[in-house]
Amino acid sequence: MRGGTTRTSGAVIAGVGALLTAYHVYGFLRIPAAAVSFLEPVPSFLSVVMTGVGVALAYGRLVESRSGWRLLGWTAAGTVALSVFGWWMFATLSSMGFPVLQRATPLVHVATFGALVGVLVGVYDVQNAEQKRSIERVNRVNDTLRIATQELVNRTERDELERAVCDRLVASDSYEAVWIGRYDEQADQVRPTAWAGFDDDYVDSLVVTVDDTPTGNGAGGRAIETRELQCVLNPEEDPSMAPWRHLLESRGVEALSVVPIYHDDTVYGFFSVYADRQNVFDAREREVLAELGETIGHAVASLETTARLAERERELERQNQRLDQFVGVVSHDLRNPLNVADGYLELAREADGGDPEGYLDRVGKALSRMEELVDDLLTLAREGEAVDQFRRVPLDSVAEEAWSTAGGPSATLRLGDDLGAVSGDPSRVRQLLENLFRNSVEHGGAGVTVSVTGTDTGFAVTDDGPGVPEAERETVFETGYSTNDAGTGFGLDIVRSVAEAHGWSISLAESRTGGARFEFSGVERLDAQPAVA
Repeated sequence: MRGGTTRTSGAVIAGVGALLTAYHVYGFLRIPAAAVSFLEPVPSFLSVVMTGVGVALAYGRLVESRSGWRLLGWTAAGTVALSVFGWWMFATLSSMGFPVLQRATPLVHVATFGALVGVLVGVYDVQNAEQKRSIERVNRVNDTLRIATQELVNRTERDELERAVCDRLVASDSYEAVWIGRYDEQADQVRPTAWAGFDDDYVDSLVVTVDDTPTGNGAGGRAIETRELQCVLNPEEDPSMAPWRHLLESRGVEALSVVPIYHDDTVYGFFSVYADRQNVFDAREREVLAELGETIGHAVASLETTARLAERERELERQNQRLDQFVGVVSHDLRNPLNVADGYLELAREADGGDPEGYLDRVGKALSRMEELVDDLLTLAREGEAVDQFRRVPLDSVAEEAWSTAGGPSATLRLGDDLGAVSGDPSRVRQLLENLFRNSVEHGGAGVTVSVTGTDTGFAVTDDGPGVPEAERETVFETGYSTNDAGTGFGLDIVRSVAEAHGWSISLAESRTGGARFEFSGVERLDAQPAVA
C-alpha cells in the first residue's frame, strides 16, 4: 500500500514555525519598551499559528496523509513569493533614497506571513481536493454497489458472489484491499472465504473471533455482535486492534471499515475494506457500504432459500417416485392376488354346496374389506394432485350419482333447491361426496338423513347422526383416523385432499339437528340460486 507524508510535512512546518517563533520572541524582547508598537507581537503570533497548524498536520488532522508534499509546496511558494515581494519593496525604497537600516528582520516577518499564508492556502486547496476525491470515491462506491448488485443477481453460488464483490470493490480504486469472512456461530469465529488485494499468507494469518478475548474485541467482533458498521480511522492508536496491528502496519493500512453482512435475524459474516489513508469513510461512504452489506446479506439469504427449495424439490421428486412405485404395487401386485383369491372362493362355494358354517362368507368379507382398503389407498395417492382443468359440475346430479354407490337402502338424501353448479373436476367432486355419504351412513345408522345445500361461499353436506365431538373436529381429517372398527380411516382424509386440490377450504361443525355439518368455502359457484344455509 502507498505511504503518506502529511505527518512528516506537518512536523517540518511545525519545526519551522517553532524556529520563527523563537526568532520573533527573541527580537521582540530585545526592543526597548519605549519603542514597542502594537505591531511588534504580530509576527510572533503568526509563527505560533503556523506551529499549531503544523502540529495538527503531524497528528493526521485536517487533511489526508497523501497530501503532505502538496502542503510543503504551497508553504514554500507563499514564503518565496512574499519574501521576493519584501526584497523588491525594500530595494525600491532604498533606490528612492529612503534609509533602510535593517532588512533581515522585516524580511523574516514577511517570510513568516508568507509561510503562514502558504500553509493556510495549502490546507484549503488540499481540503477542496479531498472533497472532490471524496465525492469521486462515493460515486465509485455507488457504481460498485450498482455493479455488485448486478453480480449478486447473476450469481448462483455464494463463493462466486463473495469473490465478485471483493474484485469489484478493489477494482473501483476506492480501497486497496477487501476480504470477506463467514461467521461460524458454533465456533464463534469468522473465517476468510474471499479476498482481493491481499496475498494468501496475510489472509491465512487472520484470526477473528466473536467472544471476550482480544481477537473478539476488535472491529470484526463488534460488527458481528452489533450488526453495525465499525470504522477504525487510525489502527495504530486503537487499542482494540492490537492483535492485528503488526499485520496492518506491515501493509501500510491507515484506516479500515468492517461492514456486517446480515438479513433479518441471521448474521452471515462481514466484509472488511482497507485504505492507505486517513480522513476516509465519511458519513455518505459509510451509508453506501452499509447498504452494500445489507444487499449481500439479502442475496445470501436468497441463495440459501433457493438451495433449500431445490433440495425440497429433489426430495419431493424422490417421494413421488416412491409413491408411483407404491401405487403400482397396490394396483397390480396386490390386486391380482385378491382377484385370484376371490375366484377360488366362488369355486369353493360351488364345490362344497354352500357354506353352512359361514367360514367362506367370512373369507369373502375379508376379501371385500381388503378391496376397499386398496381402493381407498389408490384414491388417497392419486387425489392429492391439484386440479388443472375445471369444468361445470352440477351438484344435484353428481350428488345423486354419488348416493347411488355410497348411500344406504334405508338412508335418505335431500338436495337443496339452491345447489346449481360449481367449477371443478366432476369425478373428484363425486369422490368427495361419496366419502362424505359413506361416512354419514357408517356413523349415523341405516336411517340417517343426509342433506346437500348451497351456501354463500360454496356448499354444505349435513346429516342428523350423532355428530362429531368438538375436541375431535380437527383430527377427523387426519390419515387413519376412524371411530369405526370397520373403517379404513382414509375417507375424510380423501375429502380434505380433494377439497385442497380444488383450492377449497373445509370446516366441520354441528348441524341444526345435532349431526355433522361439512362446509366447503372458496368454491366458484355457477348459475346458482340464492343460497339458504
